[in-house]
Amino acid sequence: VFVPGIGGSVLVDKPSGLRVWIRFYEAAWYFQRFMWGTFNASEGSMDPLPGQRAVEPLLSGYGLDGIRNLDPSVHWPIYDYVSYFDAAIKILEDRGWIAGRTLFGVPWDWRQSMCWPPTIERLRETIVQAQYMSEGRKVSLVTHSMGGLVAKCFMAKYPELFESAVEAWITVSCPHQGAGGKIFMEFLQGYNLGNIVIGYEDAKRLALESPAVYELLPQETFPWKNPPYVSLKHNGTTYTFTTGASCPADRQYSRCFREVNKGHNLTVPDSTLTLAEPFNENVWKLSQETRGAVYQPQLPDSVRYYNVYGVNQPTPHGLEFGVINGWEELETAKYSIVMTDGDGTVPIESSVAHNMKAKASKAVAGEHTHLMMQEETLEFMLQALYDRL
Repeated sequence: VFVPGIGGSVLVDKPSGLRVWIRFYEAAWYFQRFMWGTFNASEGSMDPLPGQRAVEPLLSGYGLDGIRNLDPSVHWPIYDYVSYFDAAIKILEDRGWIAGRTLFGVPWDWRQSMCWPPTIERLRETIVQAQYMSEGRKVSLVTHSMGGLVAKCFMAKYPELFESAVEAWITVSCPHQGAGGKIFMEFLQGYNLGNIVIGYEDAKRLALESPAVYELLPQETFPWKNPPYVSLKHNGTTYTFTTGASCPADRQYSRCFREVNKGHNLTVPDSTLTLAEPFNENVWKLSQETRGAVYQPQLPDSVRYYNVYGVNQPTPHGLEFGVINGWEELETAKYSIVMTDGDGTVPIESSVAHNMKAKASKAVAGEHTHLMMQEETLEFMLQALYDRL
């Protein structure tokens, strides 16, 4: 059973089935009208903007259609960007795995919380179905990036089922303790998930209402040796905003994001309606609860766990601004990026800190999404699935 990470599932317009993520053609138009939303605190979900339509993951092909190729209209060289699960699926199909019998995918609405009940229920249903179709044999999970955190949420909610139904679990590029400096970019000036045709500000308008984005922020309770940070200079003094038990409340990175986004707003597409969109305290509260729920995962002794993490890639760690006279300047000011080692998105310190007993781990020199396609990863995956490590 494959579980992708943030941005790694095809999302479609609910009534028509039209693919709205990911798109390279007319991407901005669809992104603004289908992917933006507002957080509904009472339901714990990101809902459509007023007058806009809901989206859902593409579930055809036993879930594999929703993760295998995110935009079938594009070809090489962009193909690798949208089809990074394809190699893993193909290598198992070539060895006898059969879609709907021994091979399944769990695409999810990656704007929602990693612990969002509809996602966790879909994963539960898929695992039960996979075990049934395999005549009762246990299931193996292969998760990429935030998909590993989704699996942790599932394990926390259904510990007995996880123990009875799961034989092996392989995490690849998992941000066990957050995504470091790259996710800071999202809250300050926007980060477009690598989709070059989506503007940074458009991406930021999604991020400020998306539980999953907040859940990728560095874990505050984790004892960072080298915590991610934002620094700036004001009135001759350098201020550093970071995280950790010893970090004062007024120097926590969340304060920086609150101040910067006090005047942020969003205009609903095709209307004159403008909504205030500051740092969302309700989403922040939810993310603290969900991250706390998976911080100390209780992995059953019977489950073989494996971790693949990326190395030798410059990975954003700190964002260093120059002289700032007002918080709002951080939305447009130039900054330098201090790099650390990792996969380009997740620093090593986070990707190895899974707080579980791993039967084997593998460091692979590669970029965050491409790690799923690399020969070393695929060979490690096969050996883990066959219990040869």
